[in-house]
Amino acid sequence: MPRPTTWIPQFIDMIGKLTNTSLSCVPPFIQLAGAAALRDARAERDRYMAEFRRKVALLVQELGRVEGVVAAMPGGSFYVFPSVAQLCNRLGITSHGLAMYLLEGADPRRGVACLGGECFGDAGAGFLRLSCAETDERLREAVDFIAEAVTRTDRVAAYLASRPEHQLAAEYPAEEPAAARR
Repeated sequence: MPRPTTWIPQFIDMIGKLTNTSLSCVPPFIQLAGAAALRDARAERDRYMAEFRRKVALLVQELGRVEGVVAAMPGGSFYVFPSVAQLCNRLGITSHGLAMYLLEGADPRRGVACLGGECFGDAGAGFLRLSCAETDERLREAVDFIAEAVTRTDRVAAYLASRPEHQLAAEYPAEEPAAARR
């Protein structure tokens, strides 16, 4: 076996190259694949983009049925970021708490996974983030679940009693966002 002092510099050099190509930047063959996809697969990309735009519009429309939720069409995302400030103020729960309640407190057998706006900083407080990367039927089921879950004030109160950190300390501004009024 070679002495450590002879192979350590070569080993360090090899680890550096491995780290650089796998963690620090995209390997060249992946860059070439990405360029080919952008060049040759525009129709496929456009089909997926149109499908996600349709799903986003569906989710925004469905969320509009839930009292206290104001959803606007996003400019370019497959996430919807509705204001739930009115709803949170009525229930006395933070939007992060509402997201957690929908996931783990509203029903012992099922839930809706979303993020509370606080995950995105102070400006996100009073909002939820929902993904449209599901079938239309599951998106409708999720909104139906939300609409029903927020009427169960007894369950919300029980959830807040067990998770007081999610109690709303001060009401959110509940005006409709400008984008939602369009």
